[in-house]
Amino acid sequence: MSTPDLPRHGVAGLDIGGSYLRVRVEDAATGEPLAAETRPNPGWNDLSPVERAGLVGGVLRRTTPASHVLAAVGVGARGCDSEALTRELEAAVCAELGPGVAVRVRNDALLVGLAGGHEHALSVIAGTGAVVGGLTADGVTVLTDGWGWLLGDHGSAPRIVLDALRLYTAVLDRGESDPVFGPFVAGALGVAEARRLPGAVKRSRETLGDLAAGVFACAEAGSPCAGKAVTDNARRLAGSVATALRLGVRADVVVGAGAIMVKQPAFRSAFASGLVAQDVTLPLSVLETEPVLGAVRLATLALRDDVSRKGTLRNDALCNDEEQLT
Repeated sequence: MSTPDLPRHGVAGLDIGGSYLRVRVEDAATGEPLAAETRPNPGWNDLSPVERAGLVGGVLRRTTPASHVLAAVGVGARGCDSEALTRELEAAVCAELGPGVAVRVRNDALLVGLAGGHEHALSVIAGTGAVVGGLTADGVTVLTDGWGWLLGDHGSAPRIVLDALRLYTAVLDRGESDPVFGPFVAGALGVAEARRLPGAVKRSRETLGDLAAGVFACAEAGSPCAGKAVTDNARRLAGSVATALRLGVRADVVVGAGAIMVKQPAFRSAFASGLVAQDVTLPLSVLETEPVLGAVRLATLALRDDVSRKGTLRNDALCNDEEQLT
């Protein structure tokens, strides 16, 4: 009498931002990709931890193939900005998925270093937002900046644009001009008169970061305002790295990600110079893959630790997994 083949183990990673959710499922033994999905996630910030865990469970049930059951899940989530918030979501996800699934949750910024292949890294994001994150030797999350562009986010697209505009208004107050940046501002914001800038910026606040590419082009063309905005933001971000290290982050490398860091070599060069000025001697690398792979790595580490505590995975654990994810 033949027995049916038992399902194989899988690991899943989720990269959850405020506007999107990415999930990837892999075979736990071979690393073979099994499923991947990107979906809008606009309501995440308004959900309770239990509701967030329910969303995670629903996504995993849809995406995990019938040939596999999940042994571990890694979640990098927006909003896990303290140990208490991280533990709260991790407990909710554990309850949602059941005891047969090892779960590890981190702030989504920390996926960058893991996706780059580094267990101990300082993750730096400079894109639509900007934040520096890492873990201490005791596993405590440290985040510097990440306050949003109105308060911080130095190195983010909207912050660079806003700082360039501030520098430009200071130039105008001195009775001077920026012949490169001025025409760009007039065209991009649709203002023929500089005194109309405040209203134009207010109307464009949700899309201000879209002008960042133009600011970089102006900087390359010699605009003092644009050039200083780029350099100052890169240096401030480097300062956030130094602060995180002083706060005890354990790191062997600095890993950068985000559109500004990846696509703007002038910013990356200024950031590297800023690290040197801050006496940061760690090597700098730029992430060339998707952060969701860091979430899969997080799941793999959770599974490794779980197996080391309990021994090899058992068939009855497989049954528990199957019950929870069907």
